[in-house]
Parts: sequence; C-alpha cells; structure tokens
Amino acid sequence: MLEDRRKNKIKFNPRYALGIIDTETEENYTKRLEEYRVWFTGSSKLLRDLYNNKKADGNLNYFWRKAPNNYRMIHSGIPGLISTKMATILFGSGINIKIEVFDDAGKPDDKLTAQAQELSDNLVGIVDLYEKVENATQNASWGGHVYFKLSHKVKLLDYPILESVDATKAEAIKERGITKAIVFKYWYQHNKNEYRLDEIYTTVQDENSPYFGDAVIYNRLYKLKPDGKEEEVDLAEIPDTENDLPEFIYKGLRGMIAFDLPNKTPSHEFIDSDYGASDYEGALDSFDALDEAYSELIRELRSNKTIRYIPSNMVPKVTYQNKDGSYYQVSMLPDEFIDNYVQTEGDQDQNTKNEINITEIADKTEQHLIKWRTALSMAINKAEVSPFALGITGLESINSSAESQQERNKTTLEMREKKHRIWKATLEKMWMKVLEMNSWMQKNTTAKQDGFAKVDLNFANTNVVVSFNPYQIPNQKDKIDTWVAARSASLSSIYNGVKEIHPDWSETQIMDEVNLIRFEQGMSFDNPNNLPELTGIETEAEKNNEAEKTKDNDSTENVEDDNATS
Repeated sequence: MLEDRRKNKIKFNPRYALGIIDTETEENYTKRLEEYRVWFTGSSKLLRDLYNNKKADGNLNYFWRKAPNNYRMIHSGIPGLISTKMATILFGSGINIKIEVFDDAGKPDDKLTAQAQELSDNLVGIVDLYEKVENATQNASWGGHVYFKLSHKVKLLDYPILESVDATKAEAIKERGITKAIVFKYWYQHNKNEYRLDEIYTTVQDENSPYFGDAVIYNRLYKLKPDGKEEEVDLAEIPDTENDLPEFIYKGLRGMIAFDLPNKTPSHEFIDSDYGASDYEGALDSFDALDEAYSELIRELRSNKTIRYIPSNMVPKVTYQNKDGSYYQVSMLPDEFIDNYVQTEGDQDQNTKNEINITEIADKTEQHLIKWRTALSMAINKAEVSPFALGITGLESINSSAESQQERNKTTLEMREKKHRIWKATLEKMWMKVLEMNSWMQKNTTAKQDGFAKVDLNFANTNVVVSFNPYQIPNQKDKIDTWVAARSASLSSIYNGVKEIHPDWSETQIMDEVNLIRFEQGMSFDNPNNLPELTGIETEAEKNNEAEKTKDNDSTENVEDDNATS
C-alpha cells in the first residue's frame, strides 16, 4: 500500500507550490491591520494617503488609488457603520450576568448567592462593563482580535480596573492554542530615541515558587535602534516608566488576569495565526467598489445638468486695467462649481442670430442607484450582516412584523449566534476574575469599598452564567397573534397568554384579567368552580355594603362612648 502511495503522482509537494507572498509574516499582518483601521476611521484623506503610499500594493487597481486628484472621491462610511453597529447587534438587547454559589455538598447556597449577585450587579456599573464591551466589540470587528486586562491602583479607583485593547497594541502568546501570556505594548519617545514597554500578563511559571500559578505582571522596556534591533534597558531610563515595577505578583489570585478574544474564526487570510478574522476580511475590494459607485452617483447629481451654450459676445464682461494703463476684459461665467455653461464663439455679423442654445441631458440617477445598491449588498454580505441590521432602508421593504424582520435578518442572527458563543465563554471567565480580584483587593489593599459587603466566597464553588436577550423583541401585535394561534390549537392557557402579553402586570392583575375573560366567555355558567374569587376588583354593591357596615359600626361606637361618659 505504501509503495502504491509513492507511485501516486497526485499529491501535494511544497517544492512545486506557487511562489505566493506569505501573508502570515509580521510585516504583512501589520500592514493589513493598518489598512483595516483606516477603513474603520472612514477618513477620505487617510484612504487616499494609504493607497498612494509607497508601502501600498502598487498592483491594486483601486478607485482610491487610480482616481485623479480633481475627482470628487466620497467614502460611504459603511465599514465603520458595520463595526459600530456590531456592538448593537451583539449586546444592544442587554447582557445578563447570573451568579450561583454552592455549598461544599454541591447544593445552592441561597444566602451567599444573593450577596454575590448584589456585589456583581454593583461592580457592573463601577468597572463600566457595558461600555468596555461595546468598545471592544467595535475593535474586534475591524481588527479581528481584542484583549482585556485587569489591574488595580487604589489612588485611581477602589475597585478593579478593566481595560480593553485593540489588536495593534497587544500580542497573544499561545501554546497549542491555549493562551499562556498576553503582551500589551506601549511606544514612547525620549531624547529622540524610541522605546517600547512590554507589559506581560501571565502566571508564575516556577514550580518551586510558593506562588506558582498566581497572576503576575512583568514590565520590560526596550530601546528601539535604527537598524531594527532592540535592546532591553532599565525602566528608569525614561520618565514614563521610571515608577513602574519590574514585577508584581497577585499572591493568592490564581490564573491570568488578562484575556484575548477572536472576532470570529477561522481567519482565511492568516490561516495558521493565533488571531481571529476581521469583519472586513475579503471585503476591501467591495468597499472600494462601493465608494466608486457612490462617488459616481454624487458626481451625476452635480454634473448631469442642462448645458447652456452661450455665444461669447453675449457673455457679460468685467473690465480691468493693467499696470501700463491698458484695459482687458474677463467673461463673467459662473465659478468652477457650476460647470454646465459652455462659451462659444459669437458671430459679429448683425444678420446672424446670436442666441443661447440649451441641451437637455438624460438623467442617469436611477441607473447609478441600481449600481450603488448592488455594490452595497455585496459589501455588507461579506460582513454577514443584513441592511436591516445596519439601519439601511431602500434595499428592501420594511415590515413591522418581528417574524419578517428575523427572516430578513437570518444571516445576521446566524453570525450573532456564532459570536455569542465566543463572547459567552470569555465574559464568564473574565467576570469571575473581576469578582476574585475585588475580593483580593478587599483583603490585601487599602481600598475603601463603602457599602460593599466583604462577601467571603469560595470561588471553586462559585459559578458565573452569562446570557443574552433576544435580538428581536416582538411587538404587542405579534404577541397577541402568537397567543391567539396557540390558544386556537389548545397549546396555551388563558393565564399564560395574559402573562405573556402583559409582562409588567402583577400576579393579582393577571388573575383578575383571567377571571374576567372566563366570566365573559361563560365558563362559570357550566361550573361555578371555574371562576375563582376576584382578588383585586371591588364591585359597587360591595362598596355600598362596606359603607353601610362602616356607618353601623360608627353608630355603635358612638352609643358605647355615650354610655361610657354617663
């Protein structure tokens, strides 16, 4: 069998592979990230500079590279819109964090659970979790990867400090796909020299150390030389890092306090990399084509006007005097913005009829709109989002039905579900570490957490569960239609229907409504037991009886008072 395989000529041999540029080099990855970031910013000037830069691929036949300088180039803003809307798509409906605490026997500890939940709810606002997640979502969208880190500085905040960092400022060190360390990078200039600070988040690796496995932060400063080499120097060499500690161990705090998260996997451009894929991956050609179609549409609005041919002898003129005393005339045609006038040579013969000729030009706006819609659909499809999710109207009809919205949003919902699986795992691990660090600060620092109970949790018995609310919330009409259909098929009770339609009602209000519906439908006529006692509704007869009782009681009390006085 092995001999047959050797004889088989249909096999892959890297010796004969095409000489394709290795896109996984550090240089190419850096260039691509910078390219994605420029598209995210949406600056026309930066786009023009990017593709006219010597470092850009000269073979690209892009609109932003080839269009002449006097051509009005307009950026659609769609890439930036995709990334900013991604936060709304993923987390706009809310993030739910539930804390579960168990005793040593594995049974739920209701008291500790309630205390831990209250602590968690308060920390959400203090560390600005939602704001940090929203910012990270946008950066992950264009950069393909994003990082979080925890730290503490009591002079700034008495609670854990949570930060998010984009893919240009951090590097993940992985071993067999498992993150072993994350390096956060900061660049400085001092005395005309360039420096880079590496802030390394990892755990103590020395198995003989009493702190083996505890969280640790190492700070290393490097001086960058003109030849591309770097030299490690003392942190005190520049003012920005002179107060940083070379090493800080969070004694007793197990595991890393930094996290990395891919936007989506795998990356088809950087196949063997440790990083996720950008939402712009494979879409840059479409973005450029969209900008060209949009620019052409706007150019049509400016240039496609009725053209007027005016004889030169009919054009108003302004007379100016030269320095030598001579005079010259200048035609008063409109400025450069208005270009639908053409000056022709007028005939001085008095018998010749001089007149302004007008030429109507067919409007091509609709044709350009069709091209623009096509380019827009291609661009956003690459990012796996629908026009409805981006708030773009005009490409399809908008229906208020949640069912029809979800059908049009099917691609978006599938993408959302894939990304939620990645985010859920990271958020659960990260929030557990926030709780652990807060507990560590209560025990090991001078942090004053007024109003915060020092909840003594065994984190081995504590669980964090993150869930996300539905992307599309059905409106009232959809809820009623759904209940009516379920009720007709005997799949729902009246109680369940009222509860779903009025989620803000109390149990008393729900039961009163259920009883009234049963009464109106005549259910109580067949069996009076079908109509429970109304709990919140007081009839006029009951009010009158109550008033009479009160009146009688008052009379009796008055008589008793008179007798007592006598």
